[in-house]
Amino acid sequence: MEGEAVREGTGERDDGGILHPIGEAARLTGVSRGLIRLWERERLITPRRTPGGHRLYSSSDLQRLRQIARLRRMDRLNAAAIRRELSVPDEPEGPPPPVPELDLGRRLRALRNARGLSLATVAERVGLSVSFLSAVELGQSSIAIGNLFKLADAYGTTVPGLSADYRTERRSVLHPEDRPRYVASQGAVIIEDLIASLGAIEAQRIEIQPNGGSEEPYAHPGEEFIYVLAGQLTFWLEERERYVLRTGDSLYFRSTQLHRWWNDASEPATVLWINVPLVEAGASDAGERGKARRRDPNRDAHPEG
Repeated sequence: MEGEAVREGTGERDDGGILHPIGEAARLTGVSRGLIRLWERERLITPRRTPGGHRLYSSSDLQRLRQIARLRRMDRLNAAAIRRELSVPDEPEGPPPPVPELDLGRRLRALRNARGLSLATVAERVGLSVSFLSAVELGQSSIAIGNLFKLADAYGTTVPGLSADYRTERRSVLHPEDRPRYVASQGAVIIEDLIASLGAIEAQRIEIQPNGGSEEPYAHPGEEFIYVLAGQLTFWLEERERYVLRTGDSLYFRSTQLHRWWNDASEPATVLWINVPLVEAGASDAGERGKARRRDPNRDAHPEG
């Protein structure tokens, strides 16, 4: 605010009003840090900054964050509609902002071409139509998270590997700020890779906002284990088994079973998700475990997106 000095690290303004750092703002509003940052990129919220660049949020900012969350959760509005609802001025003249669907489409096309696959081949593998996949690659159609998992498996990568800025890195230690991530459904689901190198297992941290989830049921080769770190997640297997998983609960299942998940609680859910992507055929569900295999090295390549 003009004429108002902010003392870095104190969380206070010179006029006596309290300014909250992003972690505190997330706790007070029930909105994740990643989602708050996403809303800033979408011009829904503009926090103050300390001289060192740290975000600070006033009481009116917190009220606005709660309002944005309500418009998303209750009214199911997208970012453009929320901007109109909040009377956010149009973007100043200049180059248009990147379109997430277009970036994703280009990345998917690059992955498919790098593997020498036709649209028809991919469509058969994932159970989607050629026309739909073509529309997604052209940025003309959005795609459910469940279908993104199918495509990631078909291309030998993870969902964060579908991001336009994804780069292959091989290291044993991965700090939180370095995790490859994919933000889906306008921030309703945030998927972070916990393992940098593709191998026999995948591990992810998935944060699901209220009324966020996979949308579509999906299945793929492999075995999966999930552990709920915080919150609550409702999980369906083959549309016959329904589980309400709460903090501390775990679930193991064969990935070949149709599965979908949804957060129908009022608080965000955070889940540790471990997937063995390829399992040798022939293992019986009655007892014998499947054998994990490394992905085809030819599918590990990640072209510049």
